[in-house]
Amino acid sequence: MHYFPDRIPRRYRLLGLLISGTALYFFANIQRVAIPGSIFDVLQQELHVSAPYITAFGSSFMYIYALCQLGIGLLVDRYSGRRVIAFGAALFCIGSFLFPLSHTLTMLYLSRVLTGLGASALYLSMVREIMRVFDKNFTIFLSVLILIGYAGGIIANAPLVVCVNHFGWRDTLLAVAAGTVFFYLIFLLAKGSMRTAPAKELPFSSTPFRTVLAKRHNLYLFLFTGINFGLYYVLQTVIGKKFLEDYCQMSSGNAACILSVMGVISAFSGLGFAILSRMLGNRRQIFVRIVGVTCLLVFASLTVLLLLEIRTAWIAALLCLLSFTASTSSIAVPLLRETNMAKFSGVSVSLLNFSCYITVALLGNAVGFLMNLYPPQQIGDLWVYSGKSYLAVFGVMFLLSGIVTWCAFRLRETNGENMADETH
Repeated sequence: MHYFPDRIPRRYRLLGLLISGTALYFFANIQRVAIPGSIFDVLQQELHVSAPYITAFGSSFMYIYALCQLGIGLLVDRYSGRRVIAFGAALFCIGSFLFPLSHTLTMLYLSRVLTGLGASALYLSMVREIMRVFDKNFTIFLSVLILIGYAGGIIANAPLVVCVNHFGWRDTLLAVAAGTVFFYLIFLLAKGSMRTAPAKELPFSSTPFRTVLAKRHNLYLFLFTGINFGLYYVLQTVIGKKFLEDYCQMSSGNAACILSVMGVISAFSGLGFAILSRMLGNRRQIFVRIVGVTCLLVFASLTVLLLLEIRTAWIAALLCLLSFTASTSSIAVPLLRETNMAKFSGVSVSLLNFSCYITVALLGNAVGFLMNLYPPQQIGDLWVYSGKSYLAVFGVMFLLSGIVTWCAFRLRETNGENMADETH
């Protein structure tokens, strides 16, 4: 008796595997962005805790997500991307269901850790599967993966806020968890019908990490990408919506719409970078420098506006401008491939991912404490933070944006060529 999926042509089973894996990455982005960013006030009103406790929901996810990146690359090399997804996505589903069902801070934090642990298996595994299937068009298909993933961040703002207002945050997140399980089952069905290569004997060694970190060019790239992404993503996932509500006095719906627009811009700009880079002969340097300068100018402008206590719609415009330069993976990952030996590709990408999400985690914690430097005004169940609180936050962000710009002007041009032996 034949197993039913075996009767389906292999290319369709492979397509089902890639689509369902990408869908899981889409849901991972919903989890990253929605909590606490989109429901900051809702959580604060229900739990009656200060900003550091709320921002910790994001940080608890990001810390475990970032730390796991250091080992996921090795696991993918040894067991294959599809095996790693099969295990990690199970934890992701459990954590996704557990969070809306939890009623204590301890259980809420535990569920976020589980969700982050499972989600950490998805991106690098999908990158490796895409690299295996679409090697010649890797950059374009990687950009498509990132685009679909970022669509999760778009859904996690305005559309999710509408659902939360109508159905409550618990029922809304339970529906998101149910969608996650649906695509996980499709993934398991597609994976079970395909042969997977046996695990490779690859003992853990610190040598690849030490080799990659020994290259100064890699350090500049990790700092540039990590801090640039971290500055944008902490706005997208932690305080952006809250900032627009408190300082710019926007309604929850309008603030969520701005965050969704930011997500749309970021998603398509990443694909745009990939296409433009290819059209310009695989040039990378011009794009990283544009990103660095834009990051510095945006945070300098925001800091000045806060210092002068100017509340204007231009603040939303500046956040959208920042979104144009937030997604640099379509430039950074190929740049890593072109400046490091192929055998270190998994480790180098895992370190790049680590630099991004550890920055988000650290900034998430820092933002909570910086906001609490000045006591908020309590209006009913709502806590409103002053311009001084946000000035402290954006002042630190401005200093970090200077590091982004400094690193951007120290990255080499590759023109798509392998320069592993030339870049130190």
